Amino acid sequence: MRVLVVLPSYNERKNIIQLIESILELQRNAHICVVDDSSPDMTYQVVREEMKKNHTWAGRVHLIVRDKKNGRGGAVRDGFSWGIENEGAFEAFVEMDCDFSHEPEAIDTGLALLNKGADIVIGARYPEGEIIGWPLSRRVFSALANYLARFLIDWSIADYTNGFRFYSRRAIDELLKHEQQHLGYIYLSETISEMLKAGMTISAFPIRFKNRRRGVSNTNLKEVTSAFMAIFKIAWHHRTTKR
Repeated sequence: MRVLVVLPSYNERKNIIQLIESILELQRNAHICVVDDSSPDMTYQVVREEMKKNHTWAGRVHLIVRDKKNGRGGAVRDGFSWGIENEGAFEAFVEMDCDFSHEPEAIDTGLALLNKGADIVIGARYPEGEIIGWPLSRRVFSALANYLARFLIDWSIADYTNGFRFYSRRAIDELLKHEQQHLGYIYLSETISEMLKAGMTISAFPIRFKNRRRGVSNTNLKEVTSAFMAIFKIAWHHRTTKR
């Protein structure tokens, strides 16, 4: 199975090289597409320089540099679009964070569930996953946001807001049909809503989520508040529109 791993990157200079090396070593059939929003710390330049000198990256690591920070969701979509347009042979697509919050070793588990017939697989923190390093306030907000999404959208999904996900080619084709409505992490909830309406099979497995083992979090209070309010908009759209 040929796999494309999309890494949305912003200020991940300390993490990006080691993460790419880990994924390439563990996944022999994987390609990686880094989508960087012109990071002030020049993350994209670090990747570009390594691509020139590291022969093991040749043909397997690809870089997209966007003009400005424009949200994680849009970065992931651009990576998926690149995979569809330039390397049509990809059978599976993965999105994950660049800070080692999501463990590369867990990729095998997600891909195995895709092979069993799921259209989308979520590496989930809830209900049986483990969260390491989050302050109480973040735990409470995340739990409430996911409970609200479950109540308003569909109770069968336990984790609407984690960005460690696996997609079949069919799921990506469906996802890219729909124009993105929300920026940032809340796009993850929007995606699940669209996939549920399209009748996609969604599976999940528990993960160990480590809070920013390296680097600094770039999620601020404004983004968190906006995401919380957007859940209501997504739920309204989910309930009032039909396929």
